[in-house]
Amino acid sequence: MGIGDVIQHYGLIGIVILLALGIVGLPLPDETILTAVGYMVYRRELPYLPSVLAGMVGAILGITLSYAAGAWLGKPLLQRVMHIAHKSERSISRTSDQMERYGSYLLFFGYFIPGVRHVTAILAGMTRMSFGRFALFAYTGACVWVICFITLGHLAGPRIEQLRTHLSSPLLYTLTACVALAFVTGALYRRARAK
Repeated sequence: MGIGDVIQHYGLIGIVILLALGIVGLPLPDETILTAVGYMVYRRELPYLPSVLAGMVGAILGITLSYAAGAWLGKPLLQRVMHIAHKSERSISRTSDQMERYGSYLLFFGYFIPGVRHVTAILAGMTRMSFGRFALFAYTGACVWVICFITLGHLAGPRIEQLRTHLSSPLLYTLTACVALAFVTGALYRRARAK
């Protein structure tokens, strides 16, 4: 069952669940999910505003769970991770200082950097950032991020339709096979020449 199938089957609840799980850290392509939702809005399979609200709820739920996990596991986990990475107590202090200084910006802009959004909330919880400060920046970032990617999918809808038409063309399959064959031939030639 693909992302589109989950969203079509479960609707807005599917959006909430997929985004919450993706932000908590499961390997789900969050931006792709949101763009797909936008495309489904373009095709009139989903309503725009409820889809955006479902995306916001999922993102906020996921980021809050990550913050809670960081707060619950706390500094001992941070110390253990830093010890495994051969970092000193000074590094732990520096990480806390960096989170204090730049954490708000990371929480807001981290949504737009894959991998960062998963870590910043956990670090915010571990370093005991106040929940109010966390919520202000993380939730605002979540809302902006969701609106951007759903709107992007909606606006790209006509282009996606054209792309789907071209991607199903036999000429594209032939061209892809030729390019792959050229790469394999080139790699084999370089390997034989190196020996």
